Amino acid sequence: MEDRKIKEILIEKNSAFKKLFLEHQELDVKLQLQLQKKFKSEEERIEEKNIKKRKLKLKDAMQKHICEFKKKLN
Repeated sequence: MEDRKIKEILIEKNSAFKKLFLEHQELDVKLQLQLQKKFKSEEERIEEKNIKKRKLKLKDAMQKHICEFKKKLN
């Protein structure tokens, strides 16, 4: 089963995964807004790095859920 399909199932059936997914989406929007700025203050550059780090942590957590789901299928 594709990861995309597993993601859809987990979003629907797993509240913890859904929370991770929604937070990741929210951070993605914030990051896109940050990346559009041509000139950034030091504070904004730090915020951008923190957003990227948090997104990676969320992605890793979601991937862990996906791997666990795959193990249950086998």
